[in-house]
Amino acid sequence: MENTRLLVDSGSEHPPLISQTLADKLGLQGPIAGGATEANGAFLPSRDVGNIDMILHGQAVRQNFPSAPSLHYDVILGEPYMRENSIVMDYAHNVS
Repeated sequence: MENTRLLVDSGSEHPPLISQTLADKLGLQGPIAGGATEANGAFLPSRDVGNIDMILHGQAVRQNFPSAPSLHYDVILGEPYMRENSIVMDYAHNVS
């Protein structure tokens, strides 16, 4: 089990992402499945590292992840993840 820095980003339209650093640390490898181009023109590949088991709020969750280099967090869960899992953020009452 590995503790991670996780960001729930309701403004992100990206699929769930795992940092390439954490994927490497966990021994997760996969084929290049896409990528993004930085402002300087450099290509940042993403890899399909497969399903990862997580525990969120005490619940076991399995999620397929692409990896991405240079993330500031180990895992980012965006709007698509929240929509798929019926997660609603209630900022007024500080609950989800």
